[in-house]
Amino acid sequence: MKEMNNVKKLKLKSTRIMILSTLALGLTACSVGPDYVRTQTNAVSSFTRDVDSAAIQAGEPIATRVETDWWKAYQSEALNQVVDLALKNNPTIEAALANLKVAKANVRAQQGFFFPSVGAGYSGSRGNVGNYVSAPTSVVNGDSSYSLQTAQLSVGFTPDIFGLNRRQVESLKAQANSAQYQLDALKITVASNVIAAIMQEATLSEQFTAQQESVKLGLAQLVTARKLFSTGYFSRVDLANQESAYAATQQAGFAVKKALDQTRDLIAVLCGQYPSEALKLVELSAMKIPAHLPRAVPSQLVDQRPDVMAAEELVKAANAQIGVAVANMLPQFSIVAAMGGASNAINTLFAAGNPFWGVTGNLSQTVFDAGTLYFRKEAAEAATAQALAQYKATVLVAYQNVADTLYALEMDRQALDAALENEKALLAIATATKQQFDKGYAAEPAFQLVQQSYLSAKTARLQAQATYMGDTVALYQSLGGGWTRESSDAGAGKRD
Repeated sequence: MKEMNNVKKLKLKSTRIMILSTLALGLTACSVGPDYVRTQTNAVSSFTRDVDSAAIQAGEPIATRVETDWWKAYQSEALNQVVDLALKNNPTIEAALANLKVAKANVRAQQGFFFPSVGAGYSGSRGNVGNYVSAPTSVVNGDSSYSLQTAQLSVGFTPDIFGLNRRQVESLKAQANSAQYQLDALKITVASNVIAAIMQEATLSEQFTAQQESVKLGLAQLVTARKLFSTGYFSRVDLANQESAYAATQQAGFAVKKALDQTRDLIAVLCGQYPSEALKLVELSAMKIPAHLPRAVPSQLVDQRPDVMAAEELVKAANAQIGVAVANMLPQFSIVAAMGGASNAINTLFAAGNPFWGVTGNLSQTVFDAGTLYFRKEAAEAATAQALAQYKATVLVAYQNVADTLYALEMDRQALDAALENEKALLAIATATKQQFDKGYAAEPAFQLVQQSYLSAKTARLQAQATYMGDTVALYQSLGGGWTRESSDAGAGKRD
């Protein structure tokens, strides 16, 4: 009897050693498949062929760092409030936040496979085998009824010998990081779109006011032309030209009003509101061109734009899937252990002789699958190549965005300067002509024509100003809008 107990203890000890050894092996095993190596982009010294970001501003101050709330550079509290409202209520941002939660939950779920799964079960049954079967063996007057109570605790564990689960977690973490970066990029895009729309709305509002003045002036010119025609000083052709000019001025006013209403609808939707809801507007004079425009060197751009970082994380995710595919081609191990008790009564489940236990180790290896696992590995490698190509394309587009914006800033600043000079000159002419008209030295048609030219110049200057201010918004956006990898990591928590 003593020897049998020793044998049982030895078997139990051996089983424990096997379980612990397998656990240790699973925790210290390697991960098959290639480790991710960051792709090095081609080093360039400038964003453009012949324009440097330092030269574009032609004497304007340069900021070497972009603040996270970069829109405050426009010095408008009303603008800040609208941007904050959009970042808070925009439904696209809400969807991206939910997508990030999904990605993080998937990581946590996959990490659970690093640990054993424990299950508990209980079953109770009551039955009758019949008198013919039970009578010869029944201990109590041939009673054919019986009860069976069983309680069991089971433990299952799949050791990650070749790193299949580690690679899977690595891939899911990269996808979660990509979701975070996509959220960061979306916030920059929403803020940029809101600011650009607000600037456009303010410009269109002033343009519409100027256009209404042009319509009034055009009507006055038409009235004058009709008087001159009736007295013989204007020909029918002259009158028709004036009628055509007045109709064209009205048509332009309708186009501006349509664009104004549509821009207001856009702002409302970006802020998560319906177009019919009241909208807080910002006057153009309340926004200032930033005193310090941002600057960046090409080598920093890939770490300053969250969309580029999101694309890189997708390369990491795809690369880890190669390891998953390789690990699936190798032997798979699993351990299942169970212990419990069985009796005809609950209070004797674990009485002497009733407990039971067992440990099972499983090893499986695919011998033939017609190349399924091999081609899955090839597919994973091709997916990685695809993600890498998309990453390179994203980098190139990022550089293109900056280059296009730098060219636009240079040209549109010069266009704004020219528009300002033109407006200034025509204002001087209009002022002088009015003085002459008031003294009777200038005819009414000439005075009205000069006034119309000034209003046209004012409208052109407003559009040039809006275009240049829009370029500054595009510059902030193309440089990453104040986003940095450190700020994103701080907001999202540590990334492994």
